Amino acid sequence: MDDFTEVSTQGWFSRIGDSIKGILFGLLLFIIAFPVLWWNEGRSVERYKTLVEGASLVVPINADQRSADNEGKLVHLSGLATTQDLLQDPVFHVSAQAIKLVRSVSTYQWKETVKSTTEKQTGGSTKTTKTYHYEKVWNSGWINSSAFKHRSGHENPSSLRFQSETFQAKKVTIGAFHLSAGQIGRISGSRAVDLSQKQLPQLPGQPVTLIDNQFYLGQNPSQPAVGDTKISFKEVPPTEISLIARQVQSSFTPYQTKTGGTVDLLVSGTQSAEAMFSSAQQANTMLTWGLRLLGVGLMWFGLSLIFKPLSVVADVLPFIGNLVSMGTGLVALLIALPFSLVTIAIAWIVYRPLLAGILIAVSIVALFAIKSLSKRATNRQAAHA
Repeated sequence: MDDFTEVSTQGWFSRIGDSIKGILFGLLLFIIAFPVLWWNEGRSVERYKTLVEGASLVVPINADQRSADNEGKLVHLSGLATTQDLLQDPVFHVSAQAIKLVRSVSTYQWKETVKSTTEKQTGGSTKTTKTYHYEKVWNSGWINSSAFKHRSGHENPSSLRFQSETFQAKKVTIGAFHLSAGQIGRISGSRAVDLSQKQLPQLPGQPVTLIDNQFYLGQNPSQPAVGDTKISFKEVPPTEISLIARQVQSSFTPYQTKTGGTVDLLVSGTQSAEAMFSSAQQANTMLTWGLRLLGVGLMWFGLSLIFKPLSVVADVLPFIGNLVSMGTGLVALLIALPFSLVTIAIAWIVYRPLLAGILIAVSIVALFAIKSLSKRATNRQAAHA
């Protein structure tokens, strides 16, 4: 492990210049927030209506019996997803009769972490202290050491010899039906492959040992060197699943609803159609709120960047700059919230007209609150003058 510390300073005028440049980026984020919020509301309503329509149309079927009467209908079934395919890793020759065979690769490499602290100085300048920490870790991806601040003595291989990879069965059946490639890809529930029963791979110029149910590629597992690699395998065996999709002969495709969305649900285990639709609605709600918060955050951060020059100018005296920064951050939030609510409300006029009025009313109250706070602040300043 190695640590390097660097101290740098940035002058007041340079900081002002950077903050002015940030105004354009802040304006871009502020503008992007509007279509993000609008699109999210439309997506959310479409998904909600799609799932409601699907729940009203779904037909339960027996996985072991295929009926032409259900052709083209939205069906629900549960059963054992299984396969006769034998999957094999072409490099390490590990094989398994499974739905998926997963090769996981981790390589011993240098990793750089950076900790930075910035202190404001009287006069508006800042002093930044950066500590670069280097340590050797097992990592699943390639770490590009050419981008390190201190590259000497911390070089990683220019590329990885082996990558993680998933091998998937082409034909997986559930009773009298077979699944599409996309549906097979969503089946989960893996377990480790016992490598003690497998023959060690023969790799030219590369010693291979078996330790902790992993192939170890390197000279000494007790003292790993940069570039050493550990490889393990997992398989997804035959497993119980539940599926809701459109029956097309002996297979399934996404069901197209009248609202414009599609239904193609797959979960592990035996679940009723009601439970699956309920879980899908919950997932839709969580995604909707997550994107709403993202939109508000984009708007808030964008406005904060637009107001940033004010706090930087005030940083001639750091405590005044901190107060201005807090104030501009609060103002940015108070502006972002009503603008976001109005955007969502207008979208609801199109997508959810019954609820739009409530949001508009809340937005108006928020705007009046901002105006009232601004008026009070002005009156206080006048009183002190």
